[in-house]
Amino acid sequence: MNRGAFGGRDFIELARRFLVIAAVAFWLGGFTFYASVVIHTGHRVFGSRLETGFLTQQVTHWLNFSGVITLTILLANGFVDWRHASRWIKSCLWLTWAIMAAALAALYIMHPMLDRMLDIEAHRFLDRSRFHGLHAAYLNLSTTQWAVGLLHLWLTLLVWRASPASAAVLRECTEQSRNLD
Repeated sequence: MNRGAFGGRDFIELARRFLVIAAVAFWLGGFTFYASVVIHTGHRVFGSRLETGFLTQQVTHWLNFSGVITLTILLANGFVDWRHASRWIKSCLWLTWAIMAAALAALYIMHPMLDRMLDIEAHRFLDRSRFHGLHAAYLNLSTTQWAVGLLHLWLTLLVWRASPASAAVLRECTEQSRNLD
């Protein structure tokens, strides 16, 4: 294999894009899987929404931490891709990133507030009515963040599609696949 699209700068470009996709897949994919499968399975296994909620209380710390890492990677990616994006896409990328970051900051603020309304050892609510209202806001904010994250990923793919590096990699892959025939 020649150095072509898989050597030097092109390799770094592919590795960066892979890292972006892997980080987004872990964070948003983890949220998707947890919300659509784990919570419902937990209700059946534990026989209680309350017990599942105490599991979720622990897991969301990790989801939020993976969000910090992913947003850092997306920020770095945005600076690298800045020159390849149109003004409209740049604006949308920064807006979606800012919304995700603000949502994550709010989730970090809300989480300890929710924790204080729980008795972890006794597995009971200390203030059920306040908890449910704040928890609903937490869920809505998390879901908004997830949807905006998917939009951000779509915009990122549009930028990558338009970049000169994509054309070089595509040409190299096509050439190499012809050489295999």
